[in-house]
Amino acid sequence: MGFGTAALAAEKIQLLTYYTSPPFAVDGVPAAGSYTVQLAQWLSQWSAGRFEFVPRQVPRLRLDLMLANPEWRGVVAWANPLWFPGAEQQGLLWSSVLMRDRNLRVSRQADKVLFAGGHPLRAARFGGISGHQYRYLEAEFRSGLLLREDAQNELSNVLKLQHKRVDLILLQASSLPYLRAQLPDFVRWAYVDPQPQLEFERFLFTSRNNPDLLVFLNQALPNLVQTPAWIQALQPPAR
Repeated sequence: MGFGTAALAAEKIQLLTYYTSPPFAVDGVPAAGSYTVQLAQWLSQWSAGRFEFVPRQVPRLRLDLMLANPEWRGVVAWANPLWFPGAEQQGLLWSSVLMRDRNLRVSRQADKVLFAGGHPLRAARFGGISGHQYRYLEAEFRSGLLLREDAQNELSNVLKLQHKRVDLILLQASSLPYLRAQLPDFVRWAYVDPQPQLEFERFLFTSRNNPDLLVFLNQALPNLVQTPAWIQALQPPAR
């Protein structure tokens, strides 16, 4: 995106993501293909030397341990309060909306009839991502209709689905173009339910001990979401 670097005197702030797949991952992803890297560059530039946001990828379980320390300082990206039970007790401060996204149900084309209406008609294996919360599927997990098996990232989950190790997975609409680019045969065997399983918003959050960061974020985001370079950065890759 061609953003400038922050001034040397800027306070370094970790911009954290617990996602392990594009477009939100940092590790092993080209900078131009990582929303987190692009967001860190934009926020650093917009702060005019006050902050330097440093993109960092951490496992979800490690992030939860970090949040348990009230003295933590940083910003977590792409989150939603639904995925952080006890967020109010932890005193997390949430920004205005960063972007909107959807969860899509994906099965093999031969098995799509098993999930008519969005619910499994018999016991099925659900592929989840390690550390991720699926509160809206808890009833199916408790009843045994869905048997959860976790993978480390979305690509591994898609491959498990392809090789019949699980029967159903959820993919974020934001990551679907990247997975299709990595797996050219995806459209031949996978069925993506046109009805989203869930539509949701993504936010940034920080600690209640860092109200200055929240003020900055809420001043910056209205400008960010209207910036042509940022809008372009959110476009999926060409297929």
